[in-house]
Amino acid sequence: MKRMRWVAVALVALMAASCATWVGSKPALRVGMTPNYPPLAMMRDGFATGAECDFAVQLAKDLGLELDLNEIPWERQFDDLAASKIDIVMSGVTVTPARQARAAFCEPYMNNPLVAVARRGESGRYADAAAVTAATGGIGILRDTAADTFVRRHFGNGKILPLSSRNDVVFYLANQRIDLYVDDLAAAVDIVSRDEAKLELVPIPLANQELAWAVRTDDAVLRQKANEALVRWRENGVLDRILTRWLPYRQALQVALSQAAASAADGK
Repeated sequence: MKRMRWVAVALVALMAASCATWVGSKPALRVGMTPNYPPLAMMRDGFATGAECDFAVQLAKDLGLELDLNEIPWERQFDDLAASKIDIVMSGVTVTPARQARAAFCEPYMNNPLVAVARRGESGRYADAAAVTAATGGIGILRDTAADTFVRRHFGNGKILPLSSRNDVVFYLANQRIDLYVDDLAAAVDIVSRDEAKLELVPIPLANQELAWAVRTDDAVLRQKANEALVRWRENGVLDRILTRWLPYRQALQVALSQAAASAADGK
């Protein structure tokens, strides 16, 4: 685990324009983050940035604490939390029953459904979620993610191919090593936005997912304070401004996904 420098986005007036993580005279909020999930948590020019970084800055400010931002490998996040090496995980974490058994989650801050990415011009092959899950070609996923679990349970006809990184998606799709790649909405749109000439989103929700922060099961105080902060941010617009800054497509796509889900329900 190592401390990360963060760069504050000049979006919310009370975010400082500093570029260093510091632990000073005040107690610190020790935030654990895996910066490999753009646009929520990532490294840019040697600094941690993204929506979760902005949330961490804002939450520490609201609580009157210094920010101690720590880079942690994804697989160690809940171990370090349980060992009290950090106070809260803010890393684009999907709420799942297995994770709920290891940590207490705050109220979700965003719905982030699973969707598929296809080659440009091929998303029209899929009329609904059933057509997506019935795909018979190669299906790309990242190991040990919610998408990995979902695909192994529901894609009975496809050949599952774990990829090493989201950066590999365009190569595997463009070279027909896979026909679909399944991930959550935030990651999928970020992937497509970087290679729109070759990729496109299949705008059909495959499974609902919610993103939330995690604290230790015995830290009811921090969980309550984080939830109270979320209530304030929803009321004063901070939550929406941060999400829109990093995910400008979010609201339009959520409408399209909701319409697709409603159409699928009507067809049953």
